[in-house]
Amino acid sequence: MKIQTFSVGPMRTNCYFLTADDGKSAAIVDPGDDADKIIEKVKQKELCVKFILLTHGHFDHTMALEGVRDALNVPVFIHEFDNELLLDGKKSMLNVFSNKTVVHRPAEKLLSDGDEIALGDEKIKVLHTPGHTKGSCCFVCGDFLITGDTLFDGAAGRYDFYGGDFSALICSIERIRDLEGDFKIYPGHGNSSYLSTERMNNPYMQY
Repeated sequence: MKIQTFSVGPMRTNCYFLTADDGKSAAIVDPGDDADKIIEKVKQKELCVKFILLTHGHFDHTMALEGVRDALNVPVFIHEFDNELLLDGKKSMLNVFSNKTVVHRPAEKLLSDGDEIALGDEKIKVLHTPGHTKGSCCFVCGDFLITGDTLFDGAAGRYDFYGGDFSALICSIERIRDLEGDFKIYPGHGNSSYLSTERMNNPYMQY
């Protein structure tokens, strides 16, 4: 499986394209903004997008959701605990940080910890990692890990928004830390890293 990163929106959210080994079957992770830009890249690469994955339901990861969902006619997957954020601008922090009005529809598929999602002949494994939100998830894709706003390069996500919980966040980071082997980490914002680097240097992994 291959991954490509696109920075979108004023908060520079990392939107990811996952592409199966067949070179065509794809998934979009966190279409945070700039729907036209995302759709154009899909067309340029001649991808067959199968679904949209959301690491969590905050507005800066979902602003382009409806535009992309409608243009590509694909289902949206989110953890069952974060579906409510799609339907409530206050809970998604949209009403706090933006004056835009965005109405989302519910996700077509609600995820749970341990789910495996097929993309081509490969599998994406769901890790429920609450703390930033109740339904925050990481996605294991071969030898890389998409961490959303749970874990960043040298840092961790905020826990002072709706559904945030510091203790839960630390438990989630410990779960990531204790995964076997090494992974390249792709967070919701900022630079990529490696799990081995975070184990040594990230203060949130030292609790």
